[in-house]
Amino acid sequence: MENKEKNNAILHKDNSLNRLDLSFLKHIELAQYKQSELLAYWVHDFAVYHDEEKSFNVAKSGIYSRGDVIKVNLGFNIGNELGGLHYCIVLNKYDNTRNGTLNIIPLTSKKDNKKYDFSHVNLGKEIYTIFYKKIEKEKQKLQQILKELEKIEDIPINIQNIIKKEQSYIEKMEKEISKMQKDSIALINQITTISKQRIFKDTVRRNVKISPNSLDLIDEQIIKFFTK
Repeated sequence: MENKEKNNAILHKDNSLNRLDLSFLKHIELAQYKQSELLAYWVHDFAVYHDEEKSFNVAKSGIYSRGDVIKVNLGFNIGNELGGLHYCIVLNKYDNTRNGTLNIIPLTSKKDNKKYDFSHVNLGKEIYTIFYKKIEKEKQKLQQILKELEKIEDIPINIQNIIKKEQSYIEKMEKEISKMQKDSIALINQITTISKQRIFKDTVRRNVKISPNSLDLIDEQIIKFFTK
C-alpha cells in the first residue's frame, strides 16, 4: 500500500512538472518573458511556503488590528486578480496568537488617466506621509548613534554590522516609499483572506496604521459595494 502511494505521488509529481515545463516553454516561445518570470517566482514562493507551513509559528507571527498596513506577497495573479508584493490594510477587528489568517484590502498606486469607481477608495498620500515620517525619525536616531560612536576608537564588529544593516534597511525603505508618492488606492473589490505566512516582517516594525477617517471611508464603500 505504501509503495503504491509513493509511486502515485512520484507519477503526479512528474506529470505536474511536465505540464509546468510546457507552460514555461509556451511563454518563452511567444516572447511572454514577464509571464514566464512571474510564474517562476510564484512556483518558487509557493514551494517555500509549502515547505515551511508545518514549522510556521503562528504564535510568533504577531497580533494585528484593524487599519494596520502590512506588506504581503499575494502570489501569482489570474485574470484581474491582484498579485505580487503589495501593501495591504488589515480589516480584522480582533486577532490573537492562535489566528493564522487575516482579512485584508490590497493597496495600489493611483494610475494617471484611470477612472476609479465605487469599488476603490482614494486614501491620498496618507500612507506615504506616515512611512516618510517614521523613516525620518529612524534616520535621526541612527545619525545620533553614529555621532556617539565617533567618540569610540575601536567599534566592535557586531555593532558595525548592526549599523550597516540599519543603514541598508533605511536606504531600501526610502527607495520603496518613494514609489508611494502618488495617491494610494484601496481596492475594495479585491478583499481577500491571507495566511500570516505571506506577511513581510519588515513593515510590521514600522507599526503603520491608517486614520479612523480613512477606515470610515473604506467601511462606507464596502457597504455600498457588497451590501447596498
